[in-house]
Amino acid sequence: MKFIGFLVFLIVALMGFSMLAFLGLFVGYWLTLIGLEAINPKLAHAIIGHKEEAAE
Repeated sequence: MKFIGFLVFLIVALMGFSMLAFLGLFVGYWLTLIGLEAINPKLAHAIIGHKEEAAE
């Protein structure tokens, strides 16, 4: 029974840590792109792969 409790704790701890790492990396990337887009929009669009559609 202690082993099952340890496994549940391990799963919850790893899920929390992985969510923390994901949010930390994603929010950092997001804020970097916002700042970069304010300074140099062409570079920010090149990084995210944005393509302008030709006006017909």
